[in-house]
Amino acid sequence: MQENYTLVQEGFRLLLQVLAPYVSDKMKNQYHNDWWNQVIYKLPQKYNDLPLYGDDEYLISSLDVAACLILMSREWKEVFDYDLDRKCRPWLNELVAVRNAISHIGIQDLDQHSAERALDTMVLLCNEIDEETASSLKKLYGEVRSRAKDYSEQEQKIIYRGIAQPDAESSRGALKEGSLLQLEGTDAVRKTELTRKLTFGDKTVIYPVYKVRLDLLFYNDQNDRIATWISEYETENGKDSLTSLDKGLYNSVIQGFIEKSNPEAINKTQKNMMLVGQNVPGVTLADGRIVDGNRRFTCLRRIQRETSEPMYFETIIMDMDIIEDRKQIKLLELAIQHGEEKPVDYDAIDYAIGTYRDVVQTSLLTIEEYAQSANEGVSDVKKRIEIAEVINEFLEYIGLPEQYYAAREYQVYDLFKEMVPAIRKLAPEEQEQTKIIAFNNVIMHAAGDQRKFIRDIKMMIRSDTFKPYLEEQNQISSEIKEKMDSEKIQSKKDLEKFAEENNAIFKKMSESLENAMYRSRNSQIKAKPSDSVSKCITLLRDVDPRLFTHLDEEEKENLKSELDTLGKILTKFKRSLSK
Repeated sequence: MQENYTLVQEGFRLLLQVLAPYVSDKMKNQYHNDWWNQVIYKLPQKYNDLPLYGDDEYLISSLDVAACLILMSREWKEVFDYDLDRKCRPWLNELVAVRNAISHIGIQDLDQHSAERALDTMVLLCNEIDEETASSLKKLYGEVRSRAKDYSEQEQKIIYRGIAQPDAESSRGALKEGSLLQLEGTDAVRKTELTRKLTFGDKTVIYPVYKVRLDLLFYNDQNDRIATWISEYETENGKDSLTSLDKGLYNSVIQGFIEKSNPEAINKTQKNMMLVGQNVPGVTLADGRIVDGNRRFTCLRRIQRETSEPMYFETIIMDMDIIEDRKQIKLLELAIQHGEEKPVDYDAIDYAIGTYRDVVQTSLLTIEEYAQSANEGVSDVKKRIEIAEVINEFLEYIGLPEQYYAAREYQVYDLFKEMVPAIRKLAPEEQEQTKIIAFNNVIMHAAGDQRKFIRDIKMMIRSDTFKPYLEEQNQISSEIKEKMDSEKIQSKKDLEKFAEENNAIFKKMSESLENAMYRSRNSQIKAKPSDSVSKCITLLRDVDPRLFTHLDEEEKENLKSELDTLGKILTKFKRSLSK
């Protein structure tokens, strides 16, 4: 029997056969002869290795399925909105997320629900483009779906490679006053017939699942998903203001964060739980702190409020302490939340700041420990930390240090992600100046489409027209700094007011970028003839004249004819240049 991972990969292969020619055809219809340049321009940095030119067949074959999906999403309004139903657009982002997830899946198979969902989404999307391929995808979906019964009979398994779990005889949880384990057998904590399996290194433990009354549980304020929301709350109410609340109010406040962070996911999960109940047990510490299952807990609280019926959270109870076992709990949380498909749910800034906090600020984990437990590469963790450091520089610059909610609301992650590798080509002083330019363009809302903004910067760097732009922007930066220093910037609202009151600066910044891009495009156009001649010279130098003696008479005549033609072309070029 093939793994779910293999079947989903086969689905993407079939989907690519349809998407690559379809996407290329639509891009050609929109951009004509410039279509491939637009493809390269719209794709992320990781696609820099795509060929710069070639025949259509060669160019189309160089696209992978993720590139096709990204292009469809980024070019939706300009190209694909007219051809496809709008319901297709969220499917594109969903499939990109699945493709990214399975590329980092490691030794685990893709879980049953995710495999079914991915193939079903492929079928829906392909139905809009090519029904024959959609039929083939349906067969793959059917093969995965037929295994649902087998998978439902197995306990959920999480692969965890962190520190070993404390022995069950540990006194820190079961014997401590207020432990949930002390209430086993009462109406508040009831043991069920269900189990959940966790694997710690080489040790697998099967934990019983309990039904725990909701009022005994509380959210985990160390959850990375809500890090920026907590920073906003503490900015407005004071440091540690959240943890000083009583349990009821504390839960209500954090529930609000979770609802605002992803309302669509909450509504969807709640509807599903009202129909079929809680499918996946959570993970809770003995004191009632939920390590895994905050969204499910939120939905149960909402259902209980709407129905007035007492609800119970199904969870295993870990005999661990949030202080004594802090590192181990974080490793377990990473393994559960990032070892499967769940990173898709994360806001990129929350994820980056969470990583930065655990590895750099608190030194709780090494980069290697974080990567291993989150089931990702060390280089991926390093890149995310590097972006988080730029986010911190940005917040320091705007006078709101560690107020991460501001970075979330400005949505700077993608901008900084593309900026960091691009500016490595610049001198250190120019790198710092470029960061300041990017920061100013963000707060003044002059960047517009931020990903396009940084790609324009990269285009200028490649065309050697960047320095004049840098000089213009440095003058504007000095003006902004002088004005900001005279203002009392204490919140993002103050920054928005500053941007609104200085519309003249916004116009300067926009015009500076527009003029710089005009110069850059002109520079590229002028450079193209020289580039083409340089390539020809390189090819001619590779010809070895010693081989001429081995040519027969016909081949020599053909070569002479070609050289005569080349000579005529050179004479024509020289005449054009002398005019």
